[in-house]
Amino acid sequence: MASILLLIPDLFFSVRVADTVRALGHEPRDVSNAAALVAVARQGAAGIIIDTQEGSNWQAAVRQIKGDPQTATIPILAFGSHVEVALQRAAVEAGCDRLVTRGKLMRELPALLQQLLTPAQRSK
Repeated sequence: MASILLLIPDLFFSVRVADTVRALGHEPRDVSNAAALVAVARQGAAGIIIDTQEGSNWQAAVRQIKGDPQTATIPILAFGSHVEVALQRAAVEAGCDRLVTRGKLMRELPALLQQLLTPAQRSK
């Protein structure tokens, strides 16, 4: 069972994402902050989901993960508020593979996870 790392401080979103990850046959692993995200990613993960409103410098963690040959291929899905343009830009600049709004995440989570975990789908 592949682990999907979750850096999602909002309990509502965290539980909903974790339940969907489990339903798709993967193991959700909550991480508490950006430093923990990097450390656990180095142990192996099939994917990462990040809430852009998380406050522990997730952008630096994403850059570190994408810059390390051991973890660079782990796909990263970021989500956040549609009005937080600066955070959306930060996610793209940091190297997240996909960025969606909170609303889209909740509406299309199973499909988004499947796309995230299927290499051919990531380029779409």
